Amino acid sequence: MTKLTHSYSSIKMYMNCPLRYYHQRVRKAVTDPGSEATHHGERIHKFLEDRLKTNTDLPQEAAHYEPLTSAIVKSLGEGELLVEQELTLNAELKPTGWFDTDAWLRTKIDVLVVNQKNAKVLDWKTGKRKPDFDQLELYALQIFTHYPEVERVSVGFVWLKDKAMDREVYVRQDAAALWEKLLTQIKRIEKSVETEVWPARPSGLCRFCPARHLCDYAQ
Repeated sequence: MTKLTHSYSSIKMYMNCPLRYYHQRVRKAVTDPGSEATHHGERIHKFLEDRLKTNTDLPQEAAHYEPLTSAIVKSLGEGELLVEQELTLNAELKPTGWFDTDAWLRTKIDVLVVNQKNAKVLDWKTGKRKPDFDQLELYALQIFTHYPEVERVSVGFVWLKDKAMDREVYVRQDAAALWEKLLTQIKRIEKSVETEVWPARPSGLCRFCPARHLCDYAQ
């Protein structure tokens, strides 16, 4: 069986269209070059990472985010501040390294603060405000697994353009139900690998798909 690793974005890709997932992640027949919006988001993430890690001044492109960034930093309170934290699990749901051979589920967290039994997670968003709480659930699961002392995780999207947030709070008792939901999604991917069945799922996303030219159903 093809060995696959998983992440929020790869699982989301499969749920949106298994056929794109197949061409991009199994066959590796195409790559996604990204759009200008994607590249802009990557630059902003790097600027904010440097701002929090080394107190580097934000460049002109991102300078207008300084008041928001400063307010967020002040609101985080006490605890260990971690930026662009890489958390990885193996198939037994045990912590492992990002590049280790048994890496199975990878998650990168923009901002993480761990303070004894409590943790806070922030995820920078540069696009349109469209929260997907599956991503926040995955953050919470990674925190509960990597930090067994944590009992409560506050997670949130920071929508930079809108200067707004979407938040959720999870407690350790939520983890079992969240794992059941996530593992059900991953089992669907594994079933497609096993059966070699990758149905197309045409939608408005087709025009952005790098495998569009390989699909008879793309709108």
